[in-house]
Amino acid sequence: MDFSEPGPLSLSINENSLRIAPKDARHEERDASISSASTFGPADYLITRHDQIGPEILAAPSRPAAEYPLFDWLRFSLASIVALGHEGIVPHSDVTGNLSVQVFFALSGWLIGSILIRSSIKQLPRFFFNRATRIWVPYFFAIGALYTVSALREPITGRWLEFLFYDLSFTHNWFSLRPDAAAALAEMPLKGTGNGFWSISVEEQFYLVAPLIILGSRFGRVPQLWMVVSLAVLYFGLTDFASISIGVSAASVQARFGDLHLRRRSIIFLSIAATSSLILLVQPGYYPVGAPPFALCIVLLCARPGLRTQPGILAGAISYPMYLNHWIAAFVLNGVAKHVGWLAQPALGFCSYGLAVIVASCTYYLVDRNVMKNRGPYYSPTLGKTLGALAYTLVLLGILGGVTASTEFY
Repeated sequence: MDFSEPGPLSLSINENSLRIAPKDARHEERDASISSASTFGPADYLITRHDQIGPEILAAPSRPAAEYPLFDWLRFSLASIVALGHEGIVPHSDVTGNLSVQVFFALSGWLIGSILIRSSIKQLPRFFFNRATRIWVPYFFAIGALYTVSALREPITGRWLEFLFYDLSFTHNWFSLRPDAAAALAEMPLKGTGNGFWSISVEEQFYLVAPLIILGSRFGRVPQLWMVVSLAVLYFGLTDFASISIGVSAASVQARFGDLHLRRRSIIFLSIAATSSLILLVQPGYYPVGAPPFALCIVLLCARPGLRTQPGILAGAISYPMYLNHWIAAFVLNGVAKHVGWLAQPALGFCSYGLAVIVASCTYYLVDRNVMKNRGPYYSPTLGKTLGALAYTLVLLGILGGVTASTEFY
């Protein structure tokens, strides 16, 4: 994929051809599905699919983008399950909240992996620019809101600053719950309200490691390599990274062999595999083994080209801000509930979820949409390289700080 130069770039994958064209302003509102930064949000590139390849096809104007409408509703559904779990409406457990995040990870691996597999090292500055603008601005907005409210209500302690450091350096998943998870949650801002930021840290780390493997290795695009990576991280108990890696494995298979997942036999196999994985993961001790394949099966079953609708586009677009900011609704309504006797569960939970959708819509139009709409003129290769270097630096500083804190205090 051409991230850095204007003009279409055509690729051939077996019998299919993909034409990559730069976005224009007409696509800003509707680009929430094909390639998402955190699997929640807008695409960064317009992809159009052709039935055959030839000089006359390569020279033809781009057709409407090949889109995956089910991804919009999948993202919204997953974010809703997480929010409803935090509101007490859906039982909050590995099989609900965490499994939803595993599906997000597999979706991210498949989509972002597809971008990187079709890229070159020269195109990385644009990749890092798009990832930073899409992920960082909404994420830092959410961090700012959470820690501001916390600072107004709670004392700022050394532990409070430590949590902020991990969130800003995208290392929450490694260090925030150490040495004791229950004690850490009690000490976090607003009693652990921002603990969901751990998944953003996992995603960011994936965006930094994946280019090194895919573009820096001779075998980085080979499906077998990513299958080995998936098994290796699963062996070491890193379920989150296994879900992402297995998504990249599927992307590498698609790049090499085409849309095998759309075949009738594949759909039957994926359905059976999803059911079997679900049965496996609910068994005590088998969740880490069953979650990644289940997540991938759901993603591939939903990866069906079609026409997206305006309601679906909006649902997919607000899923990322809803994941980040649904706590605001719960915070407000829990305060109201102290003075309104009838506002109790389950009414409180459903009202909070409804307000969370409204908050997500507002923050999307205030932050996400404006970033995606206006970021184009600010891009330069130098800025892309700077943001990429900053991302690596932040994570390395976070790891260094976390290891140091663990050594000194725990």
